[in-house]
Amino acid sequence: MPNKRKQGRRNFRILLLAAIGAVVLIAVVLFAAGKLRPVLSLSLPHTQEQTAPQAVEIAITITPSPTPLPTATPRPTALAYPANAVTLVVNGSPMMALSNRDSAERMLSEYLSICANENLGDNERLIRAYIDASLAIAPVDGSVEYLPYEEAKTRLLANRSLLPVVRTTELVTLETGTVEAMTLEQPALPVGTRFYRSLGLAEHRLALREIIYKSGIAVSDAQTLVSTRVGSEPGMRIEENGTATLPDAFAVEAVYPIGKDAGELQFIAPCRGGTLEAGFGMRDGQMHYGVDYALRAGAAILAPESGTVVFCGERGDYGLVIEIRHGNGFVSRLTHCASPSVVLDQHVYRGEQIALLALEENEPSPHLHYELLIDSIPYNPLQYLPQ
Repeated sequence: MPNKRKQGRRNFRILLLAAIGAVVLIAVVLFAAGKLRPVLSLSLPHTQEQTAPQAVEIAITITPSPTPLPTATPRPTALAYPANAVTLVVNGSPMMALSNRDSAERMLSEYLSICANENLGDNERLIRAYIDASLAIAPVDGSVEYLPYEEAKTRLLANRSLLPVVRTTELVTLETGTVEAMTLEQPALPVGTRFYRSLGLAEHRLALREIIYKSGIAVSDAQTLVSTRVGSEPGMRIEENGTATLPDAFAVEAVYPIGKDAGELQFIAPCRGGTLEAGFGMRDGQMHYGVDYALRAGAAILAPESGTVVFCGERGDYGLVIEIRHGNGFVSRLTHCASPSVVLDQHVYRGEQIALLALEENEPSPHLHYELLIDSIPYNPLQYLPQ
């Protein structure tokens, strides 16, 4: 029995070797015939029929990971609030949480005060102010952030639209109107000269206006509540332009514009003696508005007519000037004076000494310059002096 088993095993091995040898022989034959060689081709002629590639299916098996068990969604961390915290509700919506009711009311009051009083002008006064929103203070519900006092106020001030403040102010203004002007011809003045009879006065009105602001921006035009005139009545500016062609100041015979009648006034020469060296009229291309008397320095200067001293002082190239108002619009102006013996508002009499003639460095020789003004217009004094 053991020999038969050994003989069987030997026969099996022989058959196995024979089978392997047959397979190897077949492979060699096929290789020689070229059946197992790979086809390498970059391109094929269009006339050659191309073999359609064979589809290759690849199956990939992925073992799924075990599905995790569902877990419960974590609950949000509850906001921390102080023990007596409250919620500020604006127009029905919670805005922020504050430490307590007192703190909320104080913060709102301070916020309102800041918004109401900021940027007021010098002449502007606050009348009223309020928060233009529906406000409520409620218990905390955990839906809004808690803010300390200063932080809450700062946040509101940084964005005024969260709590808009409406305020009404009064503004006092001084309004100045325009000055009306009138131009006239003045035949007593030379051509090219201009005399302002009146500089005019504009109307001044004190106005009280009301302005409404929302969140710091004016939302209405200034409404005038009261407007009152202040100061003097407005006056017209009257300008007189000269139209006269006046003769030379040294002309012996000349025609000058004639002023109004002097009435009871009786004028005399403003000095004793002296030589008339220049008359009324054009001199070196400029108008000479008076007459000049050549005198020695220190000679007495007299009042040409009774009246009141209305000016006594220095006036540019005229030196010391004394003006006497005689009435009816007549005023005497005497220049190049020295050592005045009169003062302002003093009454003087015709022929009274009022000063001495000065010796001035900028004048080539001592002389008294005398002008006679009638209703503020200079006329030739010689027409009113005895001949």
